[in-house]
Amino acid sequence: MTTIRFAAAALALAIGLVAVPGVAAAQYQCKHTAAQYSQAIRHFEAEAAKARALASRDPLYESDVAYYASVLADARNCVRQMGPVATASR
Repeated sequence: MTTIRFAAAALALAIGLVAVPGVAAAQYQCKHTAAQYSQAIRHFEAEAAKARALASRDPLYESDVAYYASVLADARNCVRQMGPVATASR
C-alpha cells in the first residue's frame, strides 16, 4: 500500500514539474467577469476545504489542496485586477 502511495505521489510530482514552466511563463489572462470569478472562488473554497479534510487523513489529497490553492490565487488575482479603483483625491 505504501508503494502505491509513493508511486502516486511521484507521478503527481512529475506531472506538476512538467506543467510548471508553462504556467510560470504565462501571465494572468482574466477572460471572465468579476461575478463569474467570485462565484468560482466560492466554489473552489468549498472544494479546498473538502480536500484539506481528506488530506489530513490521506496524503494523496495534498496535491488537490495545492491545486485548489493555485486556482484560488489566480481567481483572486483576476478579481483584484478587475475591481474598482479607488482614488484618494478629495
